[in-house]
Amino acid sequence: MRTGKELAALSGCVIVIPALDPDESLAGYAASLLERGAEQVVVVDDGSGPVCQTVFHALEETDGCTVLRHERNQGKGRAMKDAFAYIAGQDRWRGCPVVTADADGQHCVDDVCAVGQAAREETGRLVLGVRDLTQPQVPGKSKLGNRLSSWGFHALYGVQLGDTQTGLRGIPWPLLEWCCGIKGDRYEYEMNTLVRAARERVELRQVPIQAIYYNNNEGTHLRTLRDSWRVFVILISGLGWYAASSVLSAVTDVAAFWLCSAVVFHPLSEIACYWWSTLAARALSSALNYTMNRRYVFGGSPSGRTLVRYYCLWGCQLLCSYLLLLALNWLLPGIWPTVNKALGDIILALCSYQLQMHWVFQNEESYEAG
Repeated sequence: MRTGKELAALSGCVIVIPALDPDESLAGYAASLLERGAEQVVVVDDGSGPVCQTVFHALEETDGCTVLRHERNQGKGRAMKDAFAYIAGQDRWRGCPVVTADADGQHCVDDVCAVGQAAREETGRLVLGVRDLTQPQVPGKSKLGNRLSSWGFHALYGVQLGDTQTGLRGIPWPLLEWCCGIKGDRYEYEMNTLVRAARERVELRQVPIQAIYYNNNEGTHLRTLRDSWRVFVILISGLGWYAASSVLSAVTDVAAFWLCSAVVFHPLSEIACYWWSTLAARALSSALNYTMNRRYVFGGSPSGRTLVRYYCLWGCQLLCSYLLLLALNWLLPGIWPTVNKALGDIILALCSYQLQMHWVFQNEESYEAG
């Protein structure tokens, strides 16, 4: 027999369930969540077929359930954002945390309650229900995909997550509008949320949940190749922005050097002209690189600390570039020096990415997970 505290585990929480062609168990699942104290269960019919409409009619007849409908399938991300916008517009639910759960039975009621309780305790941290994906019942492709994405997320964004693909998440009320503004209409929306949280220093709290898969996860609507590719593109977007920033800075450096050497400092002696042209070009390109990396790659607010660290790294990278060029010219004497310099700069750029993420632009307040 459940205690009163257990029955009120979801008190004050609004549950969001995006659903595409669900089975008959969804109505009972929603009723169980309401029994545990959920303020409201908002189900989004994301273009389900006629055969499933009896399920949604049963939900509409359940006190405490709301059904939102899409005439055609628009994707999980769009379904969740439409639900968030609907909830944000209801004064009766103002201040309530929101919990997202899947409609395919992967999230048991007890786990939804655990995430809901954690979300009620937070004001500025997203809550993730994290599965132990090392268990034998986890399908091989899900296990491999999660491991790769978790490793990639840590390498590219500096945040260690045990499960990057969980759909069971808790959203404190202050972050609800923030979640509405995240791009993505399908499965990539959930990865977009994690990437934006990492860039904007939104902390994450991880809550252990069960790993439940029915019939080797045959009920999922994930389109393996297309949706996995979208998630992969989102995952490496930080590295893409970093590469774009580096290329634009390099072009600026060359253009500024040409302008200064051909026009501004041209009347000076050759040595003086090249020295001041190089210095001016590097100053301009590094300022551009710093600004772009701070705004679009690593996030964070401008500060003297990050600026000093950036230029310390910049000076060390300049010295290492020279030393690495000498080393590669010695090891690969048959290669053009320009090619050796490019190889060395690529190696240094990858190292610089990690140093900028973990040292230059890392806030004093670290990410909290757990």
